[in-house]
Amino acid sequence: MIVLVVDNLSPYTTDILSCLKKLKTNYTYIKFHELNDYKVSSFEKVILSGRSKPSRDINIANSKIIRDCNLSGTHMLGICYGAEIMALTLGGTICRMENPVREMSRVLLSKSTQAGSWFQKKKSIYVYESHAYCVARIPEGFDSIGRSKYCKNEIFIDFKNKLVGVQFHPEKSEDDGLAIFTSFLYM
Repeated sequence: MIVLVVDNLSPYTTDILSCLKKLKTNYTYIKFHELNDYKVSSFEKVILSGRSKPSRDINIANSKIIRDCNLSGTHMLGICYGAEIMALTLGGTICRMENPVREMSRVLLSKSTQAGSWFQKKKSIYVYESHAYCVARIPEGFDSIGRSKYCKNEIFIDFKNKLVGVQFHPEKSEDDGLAIFTSFLYM
């Protein structure tokens, strides 16, 4: 399996790559504007990084990737901004938070069977948050399986199409973050 990692100019993309190396996963790394050189459907999985500042060009490129993944059946993990643009592209909404958050935070997990399969029946995970927006309404077909004091949709998954959004940064979240990458890679 080769994973496509799309860098949206996040300061944490190298941490994503480190996690994938630690998990012995083959990947192809590209910056968002290099997408024309690659066909999304030639990858089994795609990871969209966060981003450091707003950009219309990044939004356009990521929306195209998301639509392509959805149409081709390619599994996708959207991290922070990647989750937000996934929600927007597929019919959800985001909202600006009163205060941006940049800290470790506890995410409470739902008691659903699907959440249990991802998190070995844990009740919560500890993750690094760094964002000023949160997903307010998830798209149709998704289930919200994690919430925090900051966002009611910290983790949302379309189990049928294998599309996953996480509002936080698993690449900065130690063991709980590695567990998210592992669950995504083997779903």
